[in-house]
Amino acid sequence: MSTLPTSATPDAQQQETPDRATSGPAAPPTPAPLTPQDVLADGQERAEFNGVLVRKGSIAAFIGNAKALENLEPGTSEHEAVAQQIRDLKPALDALELFDVVEIKNPDVAALLAPGPK
Repeated sequence: MSTLPTSATPDAQQQETPDRATSGPAAPPTPAPLTPQDVLADGQERAEFNGVLVRKGSIAAFIGNAKALENLEPGTSEHEAVAQQIRDLKPALDALELFDVVEIKNPDVAALLAPGPK
């Protein structure tokens, strides 16, 4: 599958007439797939997103902590430590706009991420 817009392929260029090429507004460019290297280059530990410095591994740490929370007894120091780490990761996850595309299924984790006092 080509990542080039159709109009950039040689076949499409040959089929266009000068009148078609100049009439009407130009179509917006087709976004290219995003790779992990596009977001964070090899050897780079952190980057700024929406004004927040985000460390690599933040999403993986969040997922690991969310899964761990399921197996910990509420009220224990272990549960609170994992819950606090989830709360601490929230600004980075918000900056990455994770919750614009992901819905949290676990109600306990969702409660930790909700605005207001915890």
